[in-house]
Formats: sequence, C-alpha cells, structure tokens
Amino acid sequence: MLDLILTKKEGLVGDVKLKGSLGCSDHKMVEFRILRAARRACSKLTTLDFSRADFGLFRDLLGRIPWDKALEGRGAQDSWLIFKGHLLQAQERCIQTKRKSSKTTKRPPWMNKELLGKVKCKKEAYRGWKQGQVAWEEYRETVQAAGEQVRKAKALIEISLARDVKDNKKSFYRYVSDKRRTRENVGPLQNEPTVGEDQV
Repeated sequence: MLDLILTKKEGLVGDVKLKGSLGCSDHKMVEFRILRAARRACSKLTTLDFSRADFGLFRDLLGRIPWDKALEGRGAQDSWLIFKGHLLQAQERCIQTKRKSSKTTKRPPWMNKELLGKVKCKKEAYRGWKQGQVAWEEYRETVQAAGEQVRKAKALIEISLARDVKDNKKSFYRYVSDKRRTRENVGPLQNEPTVGEDQV
C-alpha cells in the first residue's frame, strides 16, 4: 500500500517516517512534524453580556426621554428609527459585550460532557501509547469504547431529529446542512494546462 501526506503548501511538513502497521491493516502509520507554528483560531464574534448588565440604569435612561414630544408628528418609520437610536445608545452604556467562545459554537449537537470525557481519555491513552506507557491492547479498547459511544450518541440525536421533524424543522435541516457541508483542504493534484498547451 502507498501512504501519502497531502499538504496545500510546500515545506509545511518534514521528518516523515513510516512506523509499524496499525493493527491488522496493510496501511502504515505515518509520523511527521509540522514545520510551521500553528495559529490558534480566535473568535471575533461578540455578544451582549446580560449577566453584567445594569438594567436599572437602562430603564432610567429610557424613562428620561420625553417620548410624546420626541415622536410627535412622526410616521411609523421615523418613530421606529428614533426609538431604535435611543435604545442602542442606552444599550451601549448599560450592557457590556463579550467575545463569543468558539468552543461552544463548534461543538456538534450530539456531544455532551460524558462523551467529552471519553474523547479526552482516548487522547490521553494515545499519548501514553506513543510514549510507551500504555499497552496497544489497552489503547485499542479505549478507542473502540469511545467510538461506540460516539456512534450511539449520533444515532440517538438523528432518531430524535427525525421523529420530531414536524415540530422542529429548523434543527433538522440545520443538522442535515452541517452534514452535507464539505471543505476543500487539498488543491488539485494535476496542474491546469497553460495557454497554448495542447489539451487532451
């Protein structure tokens, strides 16, 4: 069997070594080193932090505005814009914002605390096996147990979404959309023909 490492940029990986077979598979384990420092993705999304909001000041600021005079002779659209402007000004003064955590946004719907613990144990077992502190049989059992739990959790959430599709269509189609979403990580393996080159 031919095992490959595909990257989008030249010089991204190095020190490629073939290790032993993975179980009874014909494939070889490939060990390599990433030559560039990984960038930690930081979420730039912000949301209102209502836990630290000063609602007393918020009500006081809006209560000081003479609404009858401010909206006198205004149409519906103009009245809405005036109200919205005062509301946003009070919101900016009374409600702080916080950066939205990317950990919770990327967590799949079937993931819970129990599964997170299983996945963590699997990673620790892999680290121990790489360092020679955990036997291969123990590591394999941990991986199989974690995989079985993940498969059961996925099956349960899919059954629940399918059963309640009439009452919760939004969650169902969001889950289907996420499953169909693909990412193009590796470019084409064949260069496009240049101008003047014969195309076969």
